[in-house]
Amino acid sequence: MKILPIALIALTFAFFAPASQAATIFSDNFNAEHGGTGIVNYTGFAKWNVSNGAVDLIGNGFFDFFPGNGLYVDLDGTVFKAGLLSSTPIALATGTYTIQFALGGSHRGDTNTVRVTLGSFLNETFTLAAGDPLATITRTITVGGPTSASLTFQNDGGDNMGAILDNVSVDSATTEVPVPETHSISLLAMGLTGIGLLQRMLKLRSSN
Repeated sequence: MKILPIALIALTFAFFAPASQAATIFSDNFNAEHGGTGIVNYTGFAKWNVSNGAVDLIGNGFFDFFPGNGLYVDLDGTVFKAGLLSSTPIALATGTYTIQFALGGSHRGDTNTVRVTLGSFLNETFTLAAGDPLATITRTITVGGPTSASLTFQNDGGDNMGAILDNVSVDSATTEVPVPETHSISLLAMGLTGIGLLQRMLKLRSSN
C-alpha cells in the first residue's frame, strides 16, 4: 500500500514544468528625482551619472512634451553639449536579459541620434525625428559569464534640444516556479483516477 502515495507524488511532478519568470534587476522612470519637479542641467540622479556635458530633468508641467508620463530626461542639457548618461554598474549573471527603454523626439524641431550601450552586449544608435512619440524599445542580450556593466545613453550634438528618455529597465529570465503543462492536465486526471481504482481493488483483495 505504501507504493500508492509515492506513485501519486511522482505522477503529480511528472506533469509540472518550470515556468520562466522575469526578475527586474534595474529600473528607473525618473519620477522620484528632484522631489518630482523638473530642473535643467540635473546631476543628482539616484541611479545615473552625467559626464561630458549636461542633461535636463523635465516633465510634470516643466517643459512637458509628453504630458501624463511624469518626469523624463532631455538627453541634451542647456550647456550646448549633450551629456553622457551612465547607469550605476549593473551586475549580470550568466543568462538572458531583456533591456527596455522609451525614446521620443525632442518636439522642438530637430532630429537627434542616440547611441545606447551596455558593455559589449549592446551598441546601437537610434535616430529620432522631432515629432516622434515616446515609444518603448526592447532588446534581448545573452551574457556568457558573471560580469557588470553600465547602461549608457549618448545624444549627439549640442543645441539644448535632445531626444527624450524614460522608463528604463533590465530584466533577467529565471526558471524557478513549477506550473502544470496545459496539455497534460487531462492525462494527470486520468492517472489519478487509475491510482484510485487500483487502491480500491487492493482494499477489496485484502478484505477477502
